[in-house]
Amino acid sequence: MLARDRHRGARYRKRIAVRDTTYPPLGIARAIRSLARAVLCLAWRADLPDTASVDTSNESDEVQLARLQAKLAPERIRATLAFAGLYQMTHEMIKHAVVDEVVGFYGKSLMDETWWYGEDEYKAAVLTLAPMNVFKASLLWLVNSEAITSGQAERLDAIYAHRHELTHELVKYIVDLGHEPDVDLFIDALAILSDIRRFWTGIEMDVGTFDEYGDIGLDEVTPASIAILGLCIDAYAAALEEPPG
Repeated sequence: MLARDRHRGARYRKRIAVRDTTYPPLGIARAIRSLARAVLCLAWRADLPDTASVDTSNESDEVQLARLQAKLAPERIRATLAFAGLYQMTHEMIKHAVVDEVVGFYGKSLMDETWWYGEDEYKAAVLTLAPMNVFKASLLWLVNSEAITSGQAERLDAIYAHRHELTHELVKYIVDLGHEPDVDLFIDALAILSDIRRFWTGIEMDVGTFDEYGDIGLDEVTPASIAILGLCIDAYAAALEEPPG
């Protein structure tokens, strides 16, 4: 991204009323590593496989019955429902960081539909990348701006598809032995969210948002969305630690 564009967008972001940025000492990278470890630990505690597809073709009827009884246990159902909620929350945070933040960078208010400036530039620089899909166009803009890689952008297709199934076919993940919430996709979604939020935090630093905290590095700033997601995962963990019944 041209330096001129970064600072123009940074000046805009300085004016908005609400920013997704705070300053606990944890930092984005460490926060995401902590969340990823927590998710893997919670998945193990809840007896969730690492991937969404489970091959049951070689299992005996007795094994399948035992697995179904375990899958329908109240604590396992609660774990599946909570995982689905965390996954959908993460996806919505990614969507906001991709679509809303890019259009805001060019001069549209994040609070309403008002354009302060830059609408024509936005159409030329972003929407032309994928005229029929605002999310994809914004994603390609972030790839071109080196916020994320093309591989991460492609991975979001699978992340979105799983989010769609968890939202509209959740019962399948509760009762079907061949389907489980995908822990690996969740970990990848967290990493992608981290990289995009790090990019926007860099723009905040360009305009001096964190000057009052002294000489700090980019990875010492934790966006509020990451902190909130951490609180939700902690709440999920606390629920899993409660005794059944």
